[in-house]
Amino acid sequence: MSRYLLLFLLNLPFIIASMVSAVVSYKLGNSSKRRLKFQMLMWTIILVGLAAAKPLYEWLFSNNLTQSEPLSLFDVVQITGIVTVFYIANRTRTKLETLERQTHDLHQELSIRLFKDRKSK
Repeated sequence: MSRYLLLFLLNLPFIIASMVSAVVSYKLGNSSKRRLKFQMLMWTIILVGLAAAKPLYEWLFSNNLTQSEPLSLFDVVQITGIVTVFYIANRTRTKLETLERQTHDLHQELSIRLFKDRKSK
């Protein structure tokens, strides 16, 4: 199996999960259409970049623009790790935004109740 194919296959689940998560977040009303478009574009660019890694490397090598070795197994693990960390950071940011929204809503509800209690006294 080619290392480039291995790189693509190892990262594909994270990219698909991120895209599905972005769509679900939009459908549930937790994110805006602008954020959905941005996330879909970002993950599509990453997917296309991974898919185009081998042809890009071969083109660069054939035109004597690089003299580096082809993708090593360590590079595959390293790139997969970077994509995984990016996926986790993106999920964490989404969860943090949801938590902030819930905290804001709770604070607003508490303020309304306290105001009504003061007003009724």
